[in-house]
Amino acid sequence: MRNKVLVTGATGFVGRALCARLVASGNDVIGVGRSEGLMVPSGVAYYPMELEVDDLREMLSGDVDCVIHLAGQAHGKGGSERQELNGFRCANVDVSLRLAREAIGGGVRRFVFVSTIGVHGTVTHGEPITEDSPFNPGSPYAVSKREAEIKLTKLFEESASSELTIVRPPLVYGVSAPGNFGRLLRLADSSVPLPFGWCSNRRNLVSLAGLVSFLVACIYHPQAGGQSFVVADSITVSTQDIVASLRAGIGRSRRLVPVPPVVMAAILRLLGKREMYNQLFCDLEIDSRKAKNLLDWMPCENTVEELETIGKRYVDSCI
Repeated sequence: MRNKVLVTGATGFVGRALCARLVASGNDVIGVGRSEGLMVPSGVAYYPMELEVDDLREMLSGDVDCVIHLAGQAHGKGGSERQELNGFRCANVDVSLRLAREAIGGGVRRFVFVSTIGVHGTVTHGEPITEDSPFNPGSPYAVSKREAEIKLTKLFEESASSELTIVRPPLVYGVSAPGNFGRLLRLADSSVPLPFGWCSNRRNLVSLAGLVSFLVACIYHPQAGGQSFVVADSITVSTQDIVASLRAGIGRSRRLVPVPPVVMAAILRLLGKREMYNQLFCDLEIDSRKAKNLLDWMPCENTVEELETIGKRYVDSCI
């Protein structure tokens, strides 16, 4: 089925891969981003623009079938004033509502808002996160994403013709991933011994290919409208698994030192890095059965093998 899809954040890590997939599938793709678009795949009609201020009506009028809204402000982006809650609200709430209103006015059938698993919190204690889990956003970024979800839901409930789909991914991994995974990949490429030898936490990640395939399903599948989804690979991995797999792919020895997690907790607490401890040593389990059952989605079934492949591709990209 051919669709006309508008993708915001088209020059980003997920946006580039999604645009390439959509073009390869024969869709008409409009990409929007702040940069000049040198990294956008061939076949995408790209428009550099500021979603906060530029006129969106002409771009969304007519025959755009679906909007996938990836653009937003993540942790550490922008100046110090942008790291406060109001800065995140401007980028992640106000802009999303502005775009959604124009999409509804332009007759867009479906609006896919990419949120974050962080709206449910960053640590689990034996019970995996599902779509019905309590909300517990613990950072300004996650708070802004949850506020956007609430306001978008209300807005689309008042629309007779446009549908909202909310997607909450965890850490997305891939060769050119930014943020925490990119830093972990570079760390794995070093010869530095790392204190993860006794780290047996349980975390679900989502592969770039898996997330892209799910977003494509959100465009086409009739059951996606009006739904929220948590999405992740099928199996859990520990930080020890992640680093060991990346190093195996890169061709380095494991060099994982058996440091008790309680010792690392004390050290990172003294350094003011409590959230880093949560990310590296605590559980974050996710149950994606709704996404698999309702939309017939097939996530990555072997995260360890995929991470090793990424390590190999990382080496190739550095040559």
